[in-house]
Amino acid sequence: MNEFAGHGSEFGAFIKVWCTVFSSLTYCYYIPRNIPKGFPRLCSVLPIVYIFSLLPLNLTSIHLTIGAGFFVSWLANFKLLLFCFDAGPLSSNPLPVLPSSTSSMTLVRFLAIACLPLFLFIYAALARLLFDLEVEPPFGNLLVMSPSFHEFWGRRWNRVVSSLLRSLIYEPVRRVTIQSWGIYVAILATFFVSGLMHELLIFYIGRKQPSGGLLVFFMLQGIGMDVEIYLKRSLNEKWHLNKLVSQLILLGIMVSSSYYLINPSLQRIRVDLMVNEEIASVTKILKDVLLLS
Repeated sequence: MNEFAGHGSEFGAFIKVWCTVFSSLTYCYYIPRNIPKGFPRLCSVLPIVYIFSLLPLNLTSIHLTIGAGFFVSWLANFKLLLFCFDAGPLSSNPLPVLPSSTSSMTLVRFLAIACLPLFLFIYAALARLLFDLEVEPPFGNLLVMSPSFHEFWGRRWNRVVSSLLRSLIYEPVRRVTIQSWGIYVAILATFFVSGLMHELLIFYIGRKQPSGGLLVFFMLQGIGMDVEIYLKRSLNEKWHLNKLVSQLILLGIMVSSSYYLINPSLQRIRVDLMVNEEIASVTKILKDVLLLS
């Protein structure tokens, strides 16, 4: 019975979190949306960004915490910040259908775009099946066969996050930096923010001070991409590595840096133990429910 009570409490917290999310986004649709873009709208949205950043701390389940941290504290907050300047998906018609659409921004559409990319795979399948629409997939094919940092991070790995980081960090930084070095500074800034957000997710899960391993990992990825771009420009793209060789080099860099930088951060908060315990607990509850029925 204690297990049922414990999970009931967690389920109640989960419901409260998402009720807060939907009510907050409803506020953003009706109030900030009608405030002039820029600083005035930003001031009206910042309290929601603050609330969204704290919501995952109300959960203890690792799976629910990761979901709230990623989809609310990261994706929804980034979209809201872009929305403050009349940019990004919330300012137009951003469900990821490739053909252009003239549909107006309704409340339901606003809510779905802000915090439900979790259902992107389901949405993509239904859109293709029912309406014959091509939907941009969130991940590219054959992630492990990427021949370059740019190909992996820009076109294959988590396109939803890549698109938001490009709009919120990369493009603004590149506009305000020196032309010749703008691309390198913008790339480093983008990976720095990505690293910070990953450290925040680890904090949500373990509730311990971040070790900085993920931040270092992503900064190294940014440096690698900068070096890659610099070499291509210096050589005027006249010399290319064999594609298979470049794929193996990138794979080796990814595996080794992940092992030495990401793995210790996960082991430090015992993610594997937390996942196993949660799966065992849920399995036991399901067995008890089936036996009672």
